[in-house]
Amino acid sequence: MSVKGLVVHFRRDLNDHEVERMIDALMMLKGVMKVTPVEVRFEDDLNRQRVKRELLDKLRALLEDK
Repeated sequence: MSVKGLVVHFRRDLNDHEVERMIDALMMLKGVMKVTPVEVRFEDDLNRQRVKRELLDKLRALLEDK
């Protein structure tokens, strides 16, 4: 298998200081040519809330369906 690149998702949004440190660390890895941050937009939070709500609804439905 040959891989051109990777996409990394963090568990939480990073602040500016953490982003700088993460970019520096990734750039130190052998073969890394470029690291580009993706800024958080309001749609990201809306999507997270929607997914959370859908999961909670499904869990409730399972628990109520005894």
